[in-house]
Amino acid sequence: MDLNELTRRCAALLAGNQVQSGAFRYTRPAPETYEHQWLWDSCFHAITYRWFDPQMAQDELWSLVQHQFTAGDDAGLIPHMTYWQGDGTRLWARPDRSTITQPPLIGIAALLVYEKTADRDFLASLYPYLVRYHEWFDRRRDPDGDDLVSIIHPWESGWDASPRWDAPMHLHHPSVQETHDARDAHMPILHAYGHDAQKLAEDGYFCVESVEFNAIRVADLQALARIAAILNQPAGVWTSRAAAITAAIQQKFITPSGIFDLSGPDETPIQVPSSAPFILLLGACVDPATAAALVQQMNSDRFWPTYPVPTTPTDHPAFVGDHYWRGNVWMSVNWLIYTGLRTMGYTAEARELAYRSLDLVEQHGFYEYFNPLTGHGNGPAQQSWTAVVLDMIATAT
Repeated sequence: MDLNELTRRCAALLAGNQVQSGAFRYTRPAPETYEHQWLWDSCFHAITYRWFDPQMAQDELWSLVQHQFTAGDDAGLIPHMTYWQGDGTRLWARPDRSTITQPPLIGIAALLVYEKTADRDFLASLYPYLVRYHEWFDRRRDPDGDDLVSIIHPWESGWDASPRWDAPMHLHHPSVQETHDARDAHMPILHAYGHDAQKLAEDGYFCVESVEFNAIRVADLQALARIAAILNQPAGVWTSRAAAITAAIQQKFITPSGIFDLSGPDETPIQVPSSAPFILLLGACVDPATAAALVQQMNSDRFWPTYPVPTTPTDHPAFVGDHYWRGNVWMSVNWLIYTGLRTMGYTAEARELAYRSLDLVEQHGFYEYFNPLTGHGNGPAQQSWTAVVLDMIATAT
C-alpha cells in the first residue's frame, strides 16, 4: 500500500468516526464501542489528521481541553474522558467528564500539528490549558516530591489490563472479567479518597509511578518548552521540569536488574517485563548505552515476533496475544516506540517498525489491537487511533 492509498483509507476511517457536538468536533475511537472522547486517543487522532485535514486536527485538540477542571483540588486536570452527551454519572458522579487523566500527549500533538499549519494563534489559545495541566501534575500527583508523577487507576496508564497492574490491584492470575471488575470497583475508592494520591498509597490502594507515563510527560514538557519559545513565552521552566524528571527516571526506575515501575509509598518495584521501558527513548530519557541496550532487547524474539511490539513479551507466563493488554500489539504504543527510536537516532529500526506496523494494518485491518504472533485483530474493526500508522509511514526515513 503506497502513502496515497494509506492516506485515503485513514481519512475515510476517521471521517466515518467524527462527531459534531454543538460547536465542537471530535473523533470517536470506535463507533458503538467507544462513543465518547478519550484524551490520548484524540492526541493520536490529531497527529494523524495533520497529514490530510489540519483544521480537524486543531478541532480535535480544542475540543479536548474544553472540559479541563477549573476549580477545586483538581483544577488543571484534563480528564481522560469527555461525555459530550452527558451520560458519565455512573462512574464519575458527574455527567460530562471523568475525574482521572491519561498520558499527557497533548503538547506533543499540538506541536506536530503546528509543524503543518504554522498557526501560531492556535498554539497561543491552547498554551494556557497545557500550562495548567502540567502544573496540576506537579501539585496533585507527586506527593513524595521526587519529580515522578503517580497514576491512581490503571485507566490512567492507558494500558488498562496490563499484567504490571495485577499486584498493585491485588489480583493474582486474574481472568479478563476479574481485571475488568477490579477497575470498575476501584472508582468508588477514588471518590471516597478525593483522588488523593498520597492517601491512596498509604492505605495500600493502586498508586504507581509508571515508567512510560513519566517518559511521555518528559516529551510533552519538551514540546511545551518549544511551544513557549514559539510564543515568546519563558521556556526554561518547562525545560527544567523535563530535565528534573529525566534525572529522577534515571535514578529510580533504571536498576542493574531492570527497569521497573514503582508501587506504593515504599516504591516497591513491579518486576513484570513489558515494552514500557522502550518508551523511555521518546523523551531521550536514557543515556546512549542504555538506549542501545533497550534497542537490543526490543530486537529479541520475545519483543520482535512476526508483528512487533507486544506490550508483554511472548515468553512471559501472563502473555495472551488475544487478551486485552496482556501482550498485544497496539498502534499507539508502536508510535511511541517508533518516535523514540527516531529521537535517539535509530532511524533504521524506526523504519522497520513503521513498515512492520503497516503490514499488520494492510493484512488485517484497522483493529484496536492485534495478536503479535498471528496478526489476528481484536476489539473494534474501525479503531481510529490505529490510523496513526500513517504518521509513521509519512515520517519514516
